[in-house]
Amino acid sequence: MRLDRVVAARLGLPRAVVKELFRSEDVQVDGSHVKGAARARPGQVVEVSLPEAGEALWPEIPVLYEDAAIVVIDKPPGIPVHAAGQGRDKPTVVAILKKRGPLAGGSPERPGVVHRLDALTSGVMVLSRSEEAWEKLVDQFRRRKVKKEYLALVEGELEPEEGEITGRLSRHPSRPWRMRVSREGKEAQTEFFVLARKAGRSLLLVRPHTGRTHQIRVHLSAIGHPVVGDPVYGKGGERLMLHAWRLGFRHPGSGKWMEFVAPPPAEFSDWFAEKGSTGRKGS
Repeated sequence: MRLDRVVAARLGLPRAVVKELFRSEDVQVDGSHVKGAARARPGQVVEVSLPEAGEALWPEIPVLYEDAAIVVIDKPPGIPVHAAGQGRDKPTVVAILKKRGPLAGGSPERPGVVHRLDALTSGVMVLSRSEEAWEKLVDQFRRRKVKKEYLALVEGELEPEEGEITGRLSRHPSRPWRMRVSREGKEAQTEFFVLARKAGRSLLLVRPHTGRTHQIRVHLSAIGHPVVGDPVYGKGGERLMLHAWRLGFRHPGSGKWMEFVAPPPAEFSDWFAEKGSTGRKGS
């Protein structure tokens, strides 16, 4: 395993926090500073210097764009969007961004939250800084006028080059934290394209045309190809390999069409760069 994964698992910290610890050279392996991407080896001694008691372990969140109306970010994996069911001292997207500038619109518990990404999912998302901006952005999402593209590494080598999944989704009756495909559920539509296949896994470009909870994860699991690292609908055991790669929408003030791309995390590029993949032309 990568050293940053080992540290995150042993200390119970978000990966984004651990990344900051490595960046600030607060992690040593056998007395030397190393990169988080280095591989852990048997017998190594890993020392982590944590901040003093009471000092928050809050990572930086990369900002792709910001103005008086919106802020667009590249959300790190392992950080929830807001503090539902968590202590107020835990790092969340909302709490971290509020230190940078105001967020407004929606409920007081999650100001500025126009749409959500699962805590384990990384990638591009937009938040609002005014009530008017929030209302206009939410309306675009509701009317499906936004462009959303994800990268997903899934178990198994998909045979079709592309496909569409339309199973309706509802909450599981006895396990409400899970979603399931159900005839009584809400309409859901997910389109996918295979970018590469290798060693029993496939890299997909995914376009969700609706925005249901856990939609991509449930749909891909339903066709027998769960997202790698999914602890709920798959095997777990590593980071959830789901990344919100592209987001397009009209600016709530100017009406101008804008698109933002969050570069794939190292885990995706490392997998794609390894030898043996059979990639789709142009991918």
